[in-house]
Amino acid sequence: MPRSNRHGPNAVPAPAPLVTLIPDLRRLARRLVRDPEAAEDLVQEALLRVWSQMASGSGIEDLKPYLMTAARNIARRPPRKALPLSDAPEPSAPPEAPRRLVLREVAAALSRLPAAEQRLILRHVAGGESYAEMARAEDLPIGTVMSRLARGRARLRADCGLPERGPAAALLAGEDAA
Repeated sequence: MPRSNRHGPNAVPAPAPLVTLIPDLRRLARRLVRDPEAAEDLVQEALLRVWSQMASGSGIEDLKPYLMTAARNIARRPPRKALPLSDAPEPSAPPEAPRRLVLREVAAALSRLPAAEQRLILRHVAGGESYAEMARAEDLPIGTVMSRLARGRARLRADCGLPERGPAAALLAGEDAA
């Protein structure tokens, strides 16, 4: 435990009375737990528990019996059984999380497009305008609209890691784009 005093700029040193009890606590832990590593873990956990009680302002009248009782209580606790990694539950995320991540990625890629391509893609996707309607609104030839859209889509696919011919909608639908 004394080693932990030196870790980090905000580390709080252990109170001197607690440090002086470490040898007695180690002897008790070795009697309670026959495994040296488990005994050291017991010492660390008991010290941490009592130290946090002291830091919270709890008035501990006689520190030694309190510390030794904490160690006995920890030793009596049934050991936690660790699950093999294959049996551990899968981490979960809200069902909308993957879509949100994809939308952020697409929005970032869209913001990196030239303004003309970005504007046309947004008009086409969000507004549902046809090529002819966009050409009239932008005062451009229909071929220019089509080529800018094609270049913008190609840049988006490349930026988002989609295959050249795959639909961008595959990302949003959760399908494999490959």
